[in-house]
Amino acid sequence: MKVLIMGLRAAGKTSLVKHVFEGKDWDDVKNLEPTEFVSTKTYKYRGLLEVTTFDVGGQKQFIYKYFTDQWSGKIFSNVGAFFFVVDSSNKETIDEAKQEYLKALEYLKKYSPNARIFVLASKYDIKKISIKEIRKIFGNHNVVVEATSIPEGTARTVVCKLLDSVLSKEAKEVAEKIHKILAKFNKKQKALASFILNKGDGLEIASAISKELINPKKLKYVSAKSLIKPIETVRTMFSQLRKSGYITFDTADLALWHIKREYIAVYNISDEIAMFSILKERDFKLGKLLSSLQEIKEKVLKILS
Repeated sequence: MKVLIMGLRAAGKTSLVKHVFEGKDWDDVKNLEPTEFVSTKTYKYRGLLEVTTFDVGGQKQFIYKYFTDQWSGKIFSNVGAFFFVVDSSNKETIDEAKQEYLKALEYLKKYSPNARIFVLASKYDIKKISIKEIRKIFGNHNVVVEATSIPEGTARTVVCKLLDSVLSKEAKEVAEKIHKILAKFNKKQKALASFILNKGDGLEIASAISKELINPKKLKYVSAKSLIKPIETVRTMFSQLRKSGYITFDTADLALWHIKREYIAVYNISDEIAMFSILKERDFKLGKLLSSLQEIKEKVLKILS
């Protein structure tokens, strides 16, 4: 699916792309260089949807080109989701932003009449114009307008919920099949919760949570990339051990933490996905776990292929 992201200069477009699709945190994206003309990149959102982002620079010298005969067809055609990013911390540019937005809608109507349209009020932690005002200026019955803030942690949740709303029926069915596999794993291992994570953005592909947990909360809108890092970072150390003859392989498939009464297991399924599970100490048996994880790996890879 093609995702087109537009807005004026310094509205926070590129920061949003890297935050959502690459799992980057605020410290990683707060000082990015302005985008030069159009930046395109393909991601596997949640491991379920191939997304090609068209992040277009908001500087005046670029904006006029987007609406020329040479470029308009390339930029506005085949768009599945259109995100217009409004800087809520800058009142002075709101009229200019509206003009670009309305012009973009004209070209979307021409080239991508079925595109879903979303307006994001970015930088809402330092807002100078309210979401109510922005909805009045940019919204209508076909347009969803939401406030976002990367520092406050709302941006990923908002954008992911909107992207989830455009997931195909097939993608949702894949997630449901994986959920059923995880539910069986939880029952067999007496696990409290299990998640399949997409390494690219750190987002949940599917999950199963035990009824034993009180008020269970999913990781659906949280990038859990930090959970996967231990498997990746030990490679250098393992490589040295292998060279010294202490171990046979230098890649890690499974990382375990023992925390009070639970074990936390992170299992490397492939270069693209990993599994995260919480198991009760009293029911933990490593041999049984390894056997079940191999079954999970085979089934999940078959579904995702």
